[in-house]
Amino acid sequence: MTALTKHRSSYNPWLIGYPFLPAVRRQNGPPRPAARGGSWLLALRCRLRRTSIDRALAAGADPQSSECRHRRAAQLTRESTRRALAAAYERLLAGVAGPEPYGVAPVNWDGVCAAKPRIEHLAKRLRDDPRVRTQGVALARLLLTECDSALYAKDDVPGLVGGVRSALALL
Repeated sequence: MTALTKHRSSYNPWLIGYPFLPAVRRQNGPPRPAARGGSWLLALRCRLRRTSIDRALAAGADPQSSECRHRRAAQLTRESTRRALAAAYERLLAGVAGPEPYGVAPVNWDGVCAAKPRIEHLAKRLRDDPRVRTQGVALARLLLTECDSALYAKDDVPGLVGGVRSALALL
């Protein structure tokens, strides 16, 4: 028997003649090289699980322990992601100076005022330092995006100050 055989889809009468389907496939030999960036199914799985992966990375999980964690760690430490996080923190600080924005999530403004110097330092580190650690960036992202974080808890000023301090320490 040869190393190449006809693909099953070539026997399906509904799929005959479609040029996008492979006509042959390997049964023996080395696996085909992955497409640039890897499998689209793996990318989709990682994208759907990114919040839980961020939580695991923020808790100190090893980014090399799985392909999804490795991909997500690379995304979080990418310059564009860090700049976007820094810009979000700067917009948060701009909301402290002006009137309370209408139609936004209820923010712990007292905690933001108390943690303002640390938030400014966090935004500066995210924007300027290319050697940040994944755990700190994941924690900074979760602080902004999780609905039950201290940023959105009205009376949790120490929690927000501690969360920003932890993110800074882990960067």
